[in-house]
Amino acid sequence: MPGKRYLYYEIEVSLLDIKPRIWRRFLLHEKAVFAELHAAIQDACGWDDYHLFSFRETLRSREDIAGLPSDDFLETPVPDARLIRLFSIFDCKKPKKIFYEYDFGDSWIHEVKLKKCVELPEQFKRRLLAGKRSFPPEDCGGIPGYEECLAAFELSKNPDFKHEYFDSEQLEDRLEWMGYWSPEFFNLQEMQVHFDKLLE
Repeated sequence: MPGKRYLYYEIEVSLLDIKPRIWRRFLLHEKAVFAELHAAIQDACGWDDYHLFSFRETLRSREDIAGLPSDDFLETPVPDARLIRLFSIFDCKKPKKIFYEYDFGDSWIHEVKLKKCVELPEQFKRRLLAGKRSFPPEDCGGIPGYEECLAAFELSKNPDFKHEYFDSEQLEDRLEWMGYWSPEFFNLQEMQVHFDKLLE
């Protein structure tokens, strides 16, 4: 007689308007709420959870699926991400994508795609499966700031790299601010130690 199996959402998150693509794929348990999806995106992508966020059905939608309801300066009420389960939006029978915005200043827009649902004999909260490249440094200034970080990184490896961003003092300041960030770095095993969680 087969043992009990548990259902998981297989979700892929990628950052819009950046090439080559930066992405992560992970499993999240079937009873998860949007606050857990937010936390999974933050941890998988290396964000620091310093800023506001929202989930939306489409890029042009003015209504949030979920977010933080305590932000009193927002014009319209935001559904509480801690109370809304993923199954209210995601249907295992068909792939679907929604959008997640993090940091309304830098405006990082993520495509959040339900790839499929899977059943496994193990029970856990979430599990990181795959990914590629580093997400931008926190508070770098959106896509223009990210491009400056890329240029600074290239200049640190190749002084002859053609750019329009820095003099030598500005380059030194930017590299010091960036620390050990590298645009191509992704170590699945290292990130799994931090990301993978059992059900509590």
